[in-house]
Amino acid sequence: MRNVRRWKKLCAPVLAAACFAGTVGQNFTGSCSFVQAAETESETEAETVYSQEDLELLNSLDQADLLIGARRMVDSVRRPGQDAFIEYRSQEIKDYIDSHPEYNNIVIVLSGDVGFYSGAKKLLDVLQQNRLAQGTTQPEIQVQCGISSVVYFMSRIGLSWDDAKIVSAHGRGCNLISYIRNEKKVFAILGTSDGVAILAKKLVEYGMGNVLLYVGENLSYDNEKIFVKKADELTEYTGDPLSVICAVNETCEKRLETHGIRDEEFIRGKAPMTKEEVRTVSLFKLRLTEDSICYDVGAGTGSLSIEMALRAHQGKVWAIEKKEDAVELIRQNKVKFAADNLEIIEGLAPEALTDLPAPTHAFIGGSSGNLKEIVRLLIEKNPQVRIVINCITLETVSEALETAKEFGFEENEIVQLNASRSKAIGRYHMMMGENPIYIITLQNPGNSNVEKK
Repeated sequence: MRNVRRWKKLCAPVLAAACFAGTVGQNFTGSCSFVQAAETESETEAETVYSQEDLELLNSLDQADLLIGARRMVDSVRRPGQDAFIEYRSQEIKDYIDSHPEYNNIVIVLSGDVGFYSGAKKLLDVLQQNRLAQGTTQPEIQVQCGISSVVYFMSRIGLSWDDAKIVSAHGRGCNLISYIRNEKKVFAILGTSDGVAILAKKLVEYGMGNVLLYVGENLSYDNEKIFVKKADELTEYTGDPLSVICAVNETCEKRLETHGIRDEEFIRGKAPMTKEEVRTVSLFKLRLTEDSICYDVGAGTGSLSIEMALRAHQGKVWAIEKKEDAVELIRQNKVKFAADNLEIIEGLAPEALTDLPAPTHAFIGGSSGNLKEIVRLLIEKNPQVRIVINCITLETVSEALETAKEFGFEENEIVQLNASRSKAIGRYHMMMGENPIYIITLQNPGNSNVEKK
């Protein structure tokens, strides 16, 4: 394949351009980006080759009388004499366009692929709303898409990306540890100069220091930097905020499709632990989603906390426990299972819950006599919170039923679980009964999900 030097002499390559042509605000052409291929020839010998899409974008840039975008984007493509408005926020861009009818040909320059974690998503929504408000007789919005950072970067490091988990941790919540623990290959967009170091430290903490981190910075620019090192070699690294990584974990553990960690796998102490049969039913009753916001009140060893964190791997779990020795066990289990989205609160509920974000789900395994006050706080935070309570004594069952009646939960279900396990006695096996457990599920109608904060 011939060497292609598209854009090297014209602009920083990894760009996207959103173009307005004709009357301002009437014909949005979307975003476009092009990247430089491998440099195998010298600067003087290389041949510049343009596709039809290249030529269309070049023509739009040449005819533009106004460029809009972040300074890095605009400076990369600005022609002599062109006006520019340095802005990346969607509403501000729309307002500026509306207030400057003197411009007929506007190009909005964005970075990357418009369909891949791009600011184009919100911008298109704002412009579409503006178009509808002014009448659908306006020309339809068109989008031209270019090469994304994942395509460019993975080609440069020589890895396929069809088997990679592709996510972004730039300006959004993303539990990268969970993905890297369970996926052999993870591509992620970062957004801070210490992003690589923070990730590397967490990987080392959770016993994954041998994970390979391919790092790419300033992709396609003259100061592009691409390298690979083990995580334990990058804990102090400071790089460029414009960065991506590909984590390769050859010893990844497949994510279970259902909950189901054996009791023997948890680090145990004197603190009580919810047995796996009870955990299984309780977790089923919770009906978690991958982004659930959960409380585990009276967490004990943290067995429920861990299972909740692994199921709601892009959400958040708070384990509330008053006993110091149990808190230490939860910390140990958090590290063992790399539950990075688990936070541990040492204290007594409901006071320990006051400043936490509103939950979508709550499990109560121990209330220290404060069950009614805990439930009151939960429904104050989220009236549709889904609550599962485990009771071992009849007194706690009675308290739970009174609480359910007082707050008028429309879903009010009780399951009694009696589990027995076999025990070998010589050449025979005897069934040994566990304590019977009452599993109570409470929820008012409506969506249990609330805004994640």
